[in-house]
Amino acid sequence: MLPDWVLEETKDVHLGDQRLNDRMRLILDHLSAAPAVSIPAACEGYAQMAAAYRFFDNDKVHFDNVLDPHVHASRRRIAGQERVLLVQDTTEIDLTRPNQQVRGAGTLDGSSRFGMFLHPLMGFTPDGTPLGIVHAKVWNREEKPQTSQSMTRSERAQIPIEQKESMRWVEALRAAGELAAQVPGTRFLMVADSESDIYEVLEETSGAACGYILRACQDRAVVSDDWGEARLRAEVLKAPVLTIKTIAVRGRKARISTDQRSRRQSRNDRMAVMEVRSTRVTLRPPSRPDRTLSEVTLNVVLASEVNPPAEEPAIEWLLLTSEPVQSADEALGFWRTTRCGG
Repeated sequence: MLPDWVLEETKDVHLGDQRLNDRMRLILDHLSAAPAVSIPAACEGYAQMAAAYRFFDNDKVHFDNVLDPHVHASRRRIAGQERVLLVQDTTEIDLTRPNQQVRGAGTLDGSSRFGMFLHPLMGFTPDGTPLGIVHAKVWNREEKPQTSQSMTRSERAQIPIEQKESMRWVEALRAAGELAAQVPGTRFLMVADSESDIYEVLEETSGAACGYILRACQDRAVVSDDWGEARLRAEVLKAPVLTIKTIAVRGRKARISTDQRSRRQSRNDRMAVMEVRSTRVTLRPPSRPDRTLSEVTLNVVLASEVNPPAEEPAIEWLLLTSEPVQSADEALGFWRTTRCGG
């Protein structure tokens, strides 16, 4: 007997053959019982293992129609919620083998690692309870991407976003907006990490049916009455401190010794004293050869470390949001949201 949750989660499965539907439910039961082991180890004997591999090799079975019943179940769970966080992020599925590589795997970093990329949009309750995936994109790179580090930042900016992998952030935001329009009784907030700090993503948020909060990584130009070109970080630093918060910072080792970005550097465990500020700004759009981008007005929250150790970079979170920030509690709430969800 299959567990009730498996039957509920696959209620809307349609793979074009009832035998495939039944096999998918059985595989889900096996793999969920032992998610950290291989397919042969999870299946109950050779016959079940062979049937699982036949299932995955069937032309009627593909990523979208396997995921679809889960998406439908996720939306049913979401419809019963008052407020939902929709978190989007990219993960690597590393399929590298020492000798023979997996058929269909592409390069992950332009070197010796192979696999695929998965970019899901996943729903959570405000306290972090997962509700499920509502949209996802999976892809592989057949060769080193055109927008590689061999190109300058200016050269990469000239390529239309529709031709870049970064379009996935726009697509997931659109999916979030569509879901919000379909479930008007639920308040949605899309959450994303700093890789989503792309101007076309920010422009897409204008008029969207869902709110958003994302971590910024660029000190963008802002519209200002001051003489000269004003920048985002300087503008928010003009705002008064809303509150001071002490947090525990976990130590880490740098993964790539040549990466000079402050967020990628090694650091030790320590307690950090953070000043939290907020203001409202209008971003000045960058130029693009194929389109004219619009100004975007949004709220900004900055949490910055006071007097960091001399040998370590300061801890800083610069957040962009559609939501009003009128108090210290609201600013801290958005900061906690991105620390946990983004």
